[in-house]
Amino acid sequence: MTWQILNYTISNNRIYMNGRIRQIGLILFSSLVLIPGINGQSLCDPQLATLFNKADTSQSDYTEPLREAKNEIDITISAFFLFYKTFISSQDVPTCVFTPSCSVYAVQAFQKKGLLVGWLSTFDRLSRCHGLVNPDHYHFDTNKMRFYDPVK
Repeated sequence: MTWQILNYTISNNRIYMNGRIRQIGLILFSSLVLIPGINGQSLCDPQLATLFNKADTSQSDYTEPLREAKNEIDITISAFFLFYKTFISSQDVPTCVFTPSCSVYAVQAFQKKGLLVGWLSTFDRLSRCHGLVNPDHYHFDTNKMRFYDPVK
């Protein structure tokens, strides 16, 4: 009998505490997000609204490397690139923070710098492509909403 009373008391306190925790969470959420006078981020924050602008997804001519291929190796690599851009990359959202995209950058690096230096440039670019890019290091293209980083 004592165990049942103790169990009932503990379960009632859990219900009460869960309700109290929900109330406190709702008050904190509304005070931080919904009240516009507080210096936190709000749903009406204009800087947050720019994060959801549609990025430039216009398709370039990806057949150019295939048309300019001079030997069988170039044709094979260009065909893989065209397959990737047509069937794999087009199914995903654009996540590259740079323009040109990392895959286009890789093709341009291989064309301009050769196999070894192009591979190193591509690796360098892929290691820098993340959401924490320092805006002081790159020019920001406002039309495409991406940082401009061409092959040099």
